[in-house]
Amino acid sequence: MPPRPSSGEAGAELLILGVLLVFERRGRPFPGRTFWSYILLYGVSRFVIEFYRGDSRGVLFGTLSTSQSLSVILVPVAMVMLYLLGRRTRPAPREAVQARAA
Repeated sequence: MPPRPSSGEAGAELLILGVLLVFERRGRPFPGRTFWSYILLYGVSRFVIEFYRGDSRGVLFGTLSTSQSLSVILVPVAMVMLYLLGRRTRPAPREAVQARAA
């Protein structure tokens, strides 16, 4: 497949990421979840889109572009952060604490 401009794919990527992040609010929320979910999804999508770019923006490690190299770092970091933050226990609601104190 010949390389081509990827601005259309990048626009579609951001639209899809926005929709996914809106639905990400379901489930057990915790501080940082939306941010790290965005970093994870953006890193994966940027890694894929960089294969279709028509320009050379620098190469690291022989075959990966700079954006792909950053994605290789950011995706595992985001996965670890989502895991660690998801394991934290949520603080008790203020009303429950006050009821126990009374």
